Amino acid sequence: MYLGGMAGTGKSQVIKALMFFFEQRNESYRFMCMAPTGAAASLIQGSTYHSMLQVGQYQEDTQQNIAKVHNRLKRTEYIFLDEVSMINSKDMYTICAKMCKAIENDGKPFGGVSIICSGDFAQLPPAMAGYPLYSPQLDHVIHTTHSHEIQEAAIGKAVWHQFTTVVILRQNMRQKTQTDED
Repeated sequence: MYLGGMAGTGKSQVIKALMFFFEQRNESYRFMCMAPTGAAASLIQGSTYHSMLQVGQYQEDTQQNIAKVHNRLKRTEYIFLDEVSMINSKDMYTICAKMCKAIENDGKPFGGVSIICSGDFAQLPPAMAGYPLYSPQLDHVIHTTHSHEIQEAAIGKAVWHQFTTVVILRQNMRQKTQTDED
């Protein structure tokens, strides 16, 4: 699912409500929050996907690292991935592939875990070089003549196109009065 909307429309409030829902049911283990940067992750009381999934320049897919990710995800049913506009197509592939490997389920995107992405594509593009998820330069067809990186980015874009449930929040709620019950 993709939850979009401009700043102040309540995307973070939806995250907080979901966290509260699972906490009240003593099922916090079923829900995990991730983001591409530490600042974004701290705002949702989550972690970066780099640390949660052992993804990064210096992280190798050793048995030990895969086991760590498996243990983190083994009871998780829902992942909230905030600031998705900052994730490029190759990173979307990497997140999906790492989860499939750790969960040992490569038959479904993200290993069968339900992903709720949130963000505003009008705000921040991916920080590093790479193709944004909406890049018109990436094709959905993968050719053997493409580099490995281009192939992964194309798969990442194809994974992004599988998010077909879309909710767009339109009303700015930040400037209205709010209570704890909101």
